Amino acid sequence: MRRLRGLLVISSIAIAVGPAAAAYREIPVENGGRISGHVRVVGEAATLAPQPVFKQQETCGTTVPDERLVMGANGALRYAVVSLTDITAGKPVPRDRAVALDNVKCAFVPHVAAASVGQMLTIHNSDPFLHDAHALLGERTLFNVAIPKGMTVRKPLAYPGLIHINCNVRHTWMHAYLFVSEHPYDTVTDDAGQFVIDGIPPGTYTLRIWHELLGSTERTVTVQTGGATNVDVDLQAVAPDQAAKDRK
Repeated sequence: MRRLRGLLVISSIAIAVGPAAAAYREIPVENGGRISGHVRVVGEAATLAPQPVFKQQETCGTTVPDERLVMGANGALRYAVVSLTDITAGKPVPRDRAVALDNVKCAFVPHVAAASVGQMLTIHNSDPFLHDAHALLGERTLFNVAIPKGMTVRKPLAYPGLIHINCNVRHTWMHAYLFVSEHPYDTVTDDAGQFVIDGIPPGTYTLRIWHELLGSTERTVTVQTGGATNVDVDLQAVAPDQAAKDRK
């Protein structure tokens, strides 16, 4: 099942469940460095068929896109999480800025988001019927709340890790991922496969790239004071038959 696969992916990249042992320290960062680049898919990319919709078809249609693999021109990969894994001190977490998810035509929007411990998550329901948000960190339920039409719920993000969110109101095709770090040095690639992480203290770090279907990889990156470092990453395409199997 797809949910089981998601849990296995979480386990395989060793994301911690629960508070971290070493707290991230917020320090002034003057003339910090910047890492930017693109993530793309190489090889024969799977074409994923739309997912069937079984209820509320008058609003949501009969299918929704399968967002496990969203690509643009030249293999540009959307929804890859890019994060510094070993940074222990740096710029403050933006606690005054919430991370937002929406329910739109029976899909979570966006499909993948990044956040920091200490921020708030808001989940809105733009559909004219009930949705539910069931958030799992590993096998642990963080929350499971009903979201009536037009309503917004707010939840604090207190634990780092990869949170899997689904809808239990028989919308079995609805899934989203929220990558939560102890620090603010994480992001998600856009339609062009591009990412930017800035305000980084000088040093050498491990840059991790994670994707729901294509797995994860790491790069060692050195950041200079006020410097800009470009990192382009290629992820190997999953075979079409494997993609179809993983969706079950």
